[in-house]
Amino acid sequence: MKKILTIFMLMASVALARDLTLEQAIDLSLNNSKEMRISEKNLEISKLNVSKAFKNALPSVTYSGTYAVGEHERQILTQSERNYASKKRGYTQNLRLTQPLFTGGTITAGIKGAKAYENIASYSYLQSKIQNRLDTIKIFSDIINAERNLEALEYSENILQKRYQKQEEQLNLRLITRTDILQTEYSIEDIRAQMINAKNTIDTNMEKLYIRTGINKSESLNLIPFDIPNNFSEKINLNNDLKQAINESLSAKVAEEQVKVASATRMAAVGDLLPQVNAYASYGTGTSERTTFERSYKDAEWMGGIEVSWKVFSFGSDLDSYRVAKLQEEQEELRETSTKEDIEVNVRSAYLNVLSLEKQIDSQAKALEAAKVNFELNQEKYDAGLISTVDYLDFENTYRQARISYNKALLDYYYAFETYRSLLI
Repeated sequence: MKKILTIFMLMASVALARDLTLEQAIDLSLNNSKEMRISEKNLEISKLNVSKAFKNALPSVTYSGTYAVGEHERQILTQSERNYASKKRGYTQNLRLTQPLFTGGTITAGIKGAKAYENIASYSYLQSKIQNRLDTIKIFSDIINAERNLEALEYSENILQKRYQKQEEQLNLRLITRTDILQTEYSIEDIRAQMINAKNTIDTNMEKLYIRTGINKSESLNLIPFDIPNNFSEKINLNNDLKQAINESLSAKVAEEQVKVASATRMAAVGDLLPQVNAYASYGTGTSERTTFERSYKDAEWMGGIEVSWKVFSFGSDLDSYRVAKLQEEQEELRETSTKEDIEVNVRSAYLNVLSLEKQIDSQAKALEAAKVNFELNQEKYDAGLISTVDYLDFENTYRQARISYNKALLDYYYAFETYRSLLI
């Protein structure tokens, strides 16, 4: 009765489970993963920094006010009565408008650098989407692979368990020895240990999938296996793909923008060596020479002009900053070249990995077919007493491992192709 109830509950949970395809999991991951949200925030910050850089070229308005209280009274000439009075308090205020006229290129450099950072953030956001897709495919594939492995292990356990029951009867009839049944017991326990590992893999990756997709953990999931097309390599034109990856891929673009950032930093360092010129206009009580301690709005006046500031001598620190910025620009140019070289190596390596796994699938498929035929044939021989228990268990293990290896090669092949495609974007 308990077994029937358990089976009924399992069937009910499966029926109520939510079907989830790979593409649905990818879409949910792109919308809900924390990595994507972080990348979106970085993109928003970079856009605000561009706006901020442009605004540095616009006029700025500042207000300053001072209220002072002295310890001792002072004899101050008053404006109204034109005589001296004792005062302890005073107040000044000023409203100032400043417009940069010449900054040595620092504002232009800031805009250039901010735009480059915005482009980097944009490219990084797209890279995050690509990596998020790959990570989701890997998690989803690992679950599917573990479920298929678990199915193969359960099949083997069922076969060996039935064989073990027959062997117990044979042992009672003294048709086999205790060694034979111990061999089968060991194989069954080994299979159960592998089943525990497969279940742990499923549980761990299912937890990752829940977090990545934002699906409530209380909701059961039924992952739908996906079809894997054959002969991916026929769709690949390596020479064209290499040109695209080296010149147009996101990694190449990021490297180019890093050079622009370094160039902008060098420009800003040059600007720090030059004078700064601003136009200004101000209105308030603190704009003229001070003749009284306590002032009122009646004392306010307009004032404007041009102001120049120039750090004439700083023991060469500004020049050192320029030299550092120049070296960093040269570093980024070298990194750009190195990045493009790495892109070529990675694309070729990924392509060869696709070809290798494509061949592995063919060989694993043939090995699986051969292992299945051998196991079925030698199972009959074992029943007829023509082979030993050890030989029988070896054939069964070979068949089981062939199933597991084929499942892994198939999903690794799909992931390898997706990895190759991601390097081209």
